[in-house]
Amino acid sequence: MKTSNNRPPRPKSRLLSWRPFFWRWHRRLGVVAALIVVVVSITGFLLNHTSDLGLGSLPVRQAWLLQHYGVKAPELTSFSVGDGWLSGDDQGYVYLNGQQAAQCRQRLVGGVLTDRWLVVACSHELLLLTPDGDLLERLGETYELPVPLSAIGQCSGEVCLNNGQTVQADLEQVRWEPREDASVDWSRPAALPDELRDRLMHEQLGVQLSWERVMLDLHSGRIGGRLGVWLVDLAAILLLFLAFSGFMLWYQQWRRKHRW
Repeated sequence: MKTSNNRPPRPKSRLLSWRPFFWRWHRRLGVVAALIVVVVSITGFLLNHTSDLGLGSLPVRQAWLLQHYGVKAPELTSFSVGDGWLSGDDQGYVYLNGQQAAQCRQRLVGGVLTDRWLVVACSHELLLLTPDGDLLERLGETYELPVPLSAIGQCSGEVCLNNGQTVQADLEQVRWEPREDASVDWSRPAALPDELRDRLMHEQLGVQLSWERVMLDLHSGRIGGRLGVWLVDLAAILLLFLAFSGFMLWYQQWRRKHRW
């Protein structure tokens, strides 16, 4: 009697029936988890080298990021005066080379350096400072200063002001004489050097948000509030699923090869 050497087909394993599910979602969720893992990996690397990169002392200057943290960066207006820099913030404080020198009425409109003084023009007064930034005198409306001032400059070696018309200032006699034919080199706003701006923001204006804090919040997800923390938690769950589904795919393949 002839016998068949063919083995009867074995019923399909329930475990193998899950293979399409694991394969499909392993790929889809792997892409989502990879995006979050890349952010966590990069920020983790940067935090591991915080001291080398100086992230703890590097202030954030991006307005949108400061706004996200609720930090209002002061608005600075700066002017190049001689070899130094004159700056004013939206609170009326005046800074010379990053150090607070005085406070003026309303906004800073410019400054010029003469043989004797650093003359600082605010919209409603003049400040006479030493070249080192020590305040000597204030000249305001009680001295019949023609306010509001919109600019200050030098004309033929003298100080000239603008309040809608050009006025020459005699600071010795405290007099103001209109000049119609004056050629004036006006003090104009200029971009403050980044290093000086960083120091001014960090030391004088109290903007203490550093890139180390931003990297820490990115790494933990806290930069996005509660939603950001949940995303990092979700990434952890996705990684667990990827580890499990990867193992199951391997195990199913191994079982198919060794089922006979």
